[in-house]
Amino acid sequence: MPHTSSDIYWEEHGQGPATLVMLPGFGASADLMTGIARHLSGFRVLIFDLPGHGQSVRARTDGRLPTLAATLHDAIKDAGVDAYCLVGYSLGGAIAMRIALDHPDEVRALVGVVPWNAAGTDAADAVIAGFDAAYGDAEVLTQAVAAISLAPSRTASMTSSMLAVTEQMWHGWLAGGALTSQADELPELRVPTCYILGGKDVVVDQAKQLDDVRRIPGGRAVLLSDLGHLCGLEVPDVVANEISNFLETELRADPAGSR
Repeated sequence: MPHTSSDIYWEEHGQGPATLVMLPGFGASADLMTGIARHLSGFRVLIFDLPGHGQSVRARTDGRLPTLAATLHDAIKDAGVDAYCLVGYSLGGAIAMRIALDHPDEVRALVGVVPWNAAGTDAADAVIAGFDAAYGDAEVLTQAVAAISLAPSRTASMTSSMLAVTEQMWHGWLAGGALTSQADELPELRVPTCYILGGKDVVVDQAKQLDDVRRIPGGRAVLLSDLGHLCGLEVPDVVANEISNFLETELRADPAGSR
């Protein structure tokens, strides 16, 4: 599979009239979204490794949202995509939001899966600080992944993908980018948007996620009480079903992307 001119790895799955771009979360590789994509049909799916992750470890990044979004937007253009639906998981959700805010004429619809909230966090966030301090520590990361899992046997691969993240990306996001707020820009969003939230997500503050949805014109939220933060690995079929339900509705309403 190819890399873009900025060393971003991407892969393609499926066929369909609409293109769906998928961005994984922090610490995850494209494999996270591949599991979800297997349960999607009727889409041409492009999955990108985030800078400093997976097979994009050579891509330069400072871990900040504006640069992450700019790099991935350029990668999407390099892949020859002009109009697309965008799905972002956790950190990928925050990056997807930045892309949609900056390039609303290219993004037909936006889905955040357990997305990182737009208001960000602060240095006192114990979960984020704990992950930041655990860089490169396989034992601690294994325990941390298990602590945020509902089905640990299905999420064990997260430890190895976290260990592959570059140090610059790791600290750049957890000690810097994660503190960024883009909440005040949400009322300007012109893209149909849905958040898929987990009732058992212990990583992202649900109240902040719902505040995002209230700020987004026409924003929708689907709250699934039994989903945790690693639902993409634990129940990819459930996640895929919710993505499909929202996107198919939006594409039927605007089949030519004339928004």
